[in-house]
Amino acid sequence: MRIVPDWRHLLALATASVAASWAISAPSLAAMTGTVTLTPASVHASGIAVVPLTPATQTAQVQGVATVLDPQPLLALAARLQRTHAAALAAEAAAEAADAQAKRSQALYRQDENTSLRDLQAAEAAAAAARAQRMTARADETAARSGARSQWGPVLARLAARGPQALRDYADGHAGLLEVVLPNGTRAPTGDSIRIGSPDGQPSTATLLGASPRADAIVQGPTFFYRTTAAGLRSGQRLSATVPLDSAVRRGVDVPAAAVIWYAGQPWAYVETAAGQFQRRPLDQVRDAQGWFQARGFHAGEKVVVRGGELLLSQEMQPPPGAAQPAWDDDDD
Repeated sequence: MRIVPDWRHLLALATASVAASWAISAPSLAAMTGTVTLTPASVHASGIAVVPLTPATQTAQVQGVATVLDPQPLLALAARLQRTHAAALAAEAAAEAADAQAKRSQALYRQDENTSLRDLQAAEAAAAAARAQRMTARADETAARSGARSQWGPVLARLAARGPQALRDYADGHAGLLEVVLPNGTRAPTGDSIRIGSPDGQPSTATLLGASPRADAIVQGPTFFYRTTAAGLRSGQRLSATVPLDSAVRRGVDVPAAAVIWYAGQPWAYVETAAGQFQRRPLDQVRDAQGWFQARGFHAGEKVVVRGGELLLSQEMQPPPGAAQPAWDDDDD
């Protein structure tokens, strides 16, 4: 790619403080475009810092969006499920007792013992009413469980059916409930763990609970529920999520975010190829919660610039010593 320098922009960048800090004695561009060579004194004066790249592996993955859910609706559902289940148990017990009483009344009436026809009819009516109440209670419990599955999926519905005590970690804030949406057309993730971006800037993990039956209003892709113990989460907060899609492993390195600079709409990083020599290399735009994973173009052990990359780019854009200024730059029209 041929670079046409913008001289006015470069003159604005070349302030006295920057020029003093560089203290460069005739730096030169190497024959390869994107390489800057500096003297040791210039490197020290500019404060350039480098770190070695370490090996990294990555599976095929996709970037999703995780939304922190308010646990209160799920807790309310758990309380409702517990109430309907208790009501169904009570109705079952009442119906069994009423049936037993009706059978005793029938036996006593047939034996001409101390039971009148009126008492027998009353016992049978009470038994019929108890059976109807049992049927209603069972229907209420079935409807509540069905609604739970349609809203929260089978895994969370089963968890809520155990009662609010099964959701204590969410109620106490010791765990967070996430709904992760993937791009439309994405296949189901593999594995039980994903990486999410945390509010404190440090990546954390989340564990799969199950598929969500709900669709995101914006993305419209497949959605899944996850549990995380990341601290500082707020209801409604949206976080980045890195979701593995298969078990195939790619080998490469993770370039730290501090090494990334942007030029011409493309991310780059400078690599120290020799003492005082820095080469600008393009980055694949595959970023996750860990950093910029690169399967090519960078190698473990190479040193990348994590401080001073913008200064290197500014120096790279300067013309070689003695180069003539373009004629159009003198044209004020």
